[in-house]
Amino acid sequence: MIRKFCLLLIVLTLSGCVGLNTVSMTQIPKDKGQLVEANAHDWVFLNFTTQNDFADKAVESLKAQCVDGKISGVFTKHQTTSYLLVFKREIIVSGYCDLPQGKL
Repeated sequence: MIRKFCLLLIVLTLSGCVGLNTVSMTQIPKDKGQLVEANAHDWVFLNFTTQNDFADKAVESLKAQCVDGKISGVFTKHQTTSYLLVFKREIIVSGYCDLPQGKL
């Protein structure tokens, strides 16, 4: 009996469900630069949170990959993975980095 309970507990703990909350996209440029990607996530217990600044980390990481350049064609996804008691909120951002001609 304990073995079945432990197995059920493991299955419930490891199973999850992913939901896509939002998607946004800016216009994709004709002359695409280098593709840059970044993501950031936050863990939430029972859907209670005290901060929402984890998305700023993704933006800063994307900017760090395109120093002195211009990012265009930005594609952003916000998704949530639900486990038994916790939720993983994730921001995934990608775009095209256009560097000035001298920086290539």
